[in-house]
Amino acid sequence: MYAVEVKNVSKTYKLYKRPVDRLKEILFRKPYHEAFHPLKQLSFMLPHGGILGIIGDNGAGKSTLLKMLAGTLMPTEGEVITHGRVAALLELGAGFHPELSGRENIFLNAMVLGLSEEEIREREAEIIAFSELEEFIDRPIKNYSSGMYVRLAFSVATSVDPDILIIDEALSVGDQHFQKKCVNRMIEFKNSGKTILFCSHSLYMVQELCNEALWLEQGEMQAFGSTKDVVSAYTQHLEARDQSHIPTPTTPIAPGSALPPVMFTDWQVTNAEGQAITELRQFDDISVTLKMRCNAPEPMLIHVGVVLMRPDEQVILVASTKESGLPPLKLQGEHSIRVDFPQFPMNSGVFRFSALLVDEHALHLFHQVSSPLYAVVSERPEYGLVWVPHTWHLSEI
Repeated sequence: MYAVEVKNVSKTYKLYKRPVDRLKEILFRKPYHEAFHPLKQLSFMLPHGGILGIIGDNGAGKSTLLKMLAGTLMPTEGEVITHGRVAALLELGAGFHPELSGRENIFLNAMVLGLSEEEIREREAEIIAFSELEEFIDRPIKNYSSGMYVRLAFSVATSVDPDILIIDEALSVGDQHFQKKCVNRMIEFKNSGKTILFCSHSLYMVQELCNEALWLEQGEMQAFGSTKDVVSAYTQHLEARDQSHIPTPTTPIAPGSALPPVMFTDWQVTNAEGQAITELRQFDDISVTLKMRCNAPEPMLIHVGVVLMRPDEQVILVASTKESGLPPLKLQGEHSIRVDFPQFPMNSGVFRFSALLVDEHALHLFHQVSSPLYAVVSERPEYGLVWVPHTWHLSEI
């Protein structure tokens, strides 16, 4: 049996230029509207325990699909079938009553999700503790910030022990600390065999969390299958539209703001003799040394990544402790780490390095720094970005 079945689903809206056109359509029995189709003949099935990432551009139909799966929107054609309790975190504030307190909204949402009053009371303390809203839980949520909305909504949705969890882009509103808690809870759900449908513009997060992916384009399915294949196809599509790289987000530290739990304090690019350099020479051995500090009271598990990119942010290469097979690094106090690039292969050009500190799952960014531009000195008049060793063999035919 499948957890989710979507069978030939379409959604159509009637768009009227003027409110009176709706009345004229009824009276004169003539169409005065334009049809808009956010979803067209969509079909797929997701087994129990499947983790589906839904990707695509804005307006592709992702949110419309998730609303149908959550049961808050009905399809115009076709059928959506879910097996088990469904919990959804959709647009900000969905399912909340602004005049009720946070505590009252916990009961309201949990009852909608199928819990009895006794079950809600058993989980009430856990929900409030996870949301970290103890001080505000009895205040009307119309006074909540967007981040507080997300904290409460995610806490309720994931504390009712759903069989199917549906998450839209709403998580992007929360602060770094709570985003990491959300990622950890989603990984717990994944490991416990829950079914998750996850919509995100972060292709990396989709690749790390999901075993299948669905790519929507203007309401139609472009690809469905293994995450690796679907994300690859979508990335090629973006490149064909001259959007070859989605820039990595930066985390600048504004004066007076709270420091991230882990951060870079210094870094240096050096040659084989350990001397700092201002230009890169092709085929020289170079190293990038990063100094890091843990500001948290407890040790932090982290991974480190170093990215080489062009000035237009086209990524050339990525080196990370996670992809190199290293376990998460336990950071407490100050540390340094060095990555070596023997026989640097780049041809002439201008490049910069970027360094990233992420959590143990490589899903949450703590801190990022970028170097100044480095010119590569190359004596070879070769075309392309890199030179790799090669030989030619001539034979008679």
